[in-house]
Amino acid sequence: MQPINEKPEIPTHTKWGIRVSGVIILLITVMILKNCMGSFIYGVSTEEEPQKEYYELGYSHGVQKAQGLEQPPEPDTENLLLRKLYRKGYRDGWDSVQAAKKAKNSGASPEAGQ
Repeated sequence: MQPINEKPEIPTHTKWGIRVSGVIILLITVMILKNCMGSFIYGVSTEEEPQKEYYELGYSHGVQKAQGLEQPPEPDTENLLLRKLYRKGYRDGWDSVQAAKKAKNSGASPEAGQ
């Protein structure tokens, strides 16, 4: 019979699993912190004028694409904030044209029962 004070030994595969899980959690934490710091740095260091320019450029590209026109490629930048603003402007431009098309089509078609 085993004495009550002794703890059973943890199996080797469990020890390795704990270590690997710890390393994975540590790597994920470092990646998240790096991303957060990058976002903060880009937000602080980017002037307001380029932010407006990228949003407006994205908006005009979104409108052109929604109208079926040829559009220039997305501008290449390492600044994540400017990329985000370009894509937001692109979506807003696309949505504005789609909403106008939907309003135009719904206004032109007569409703049933009238």
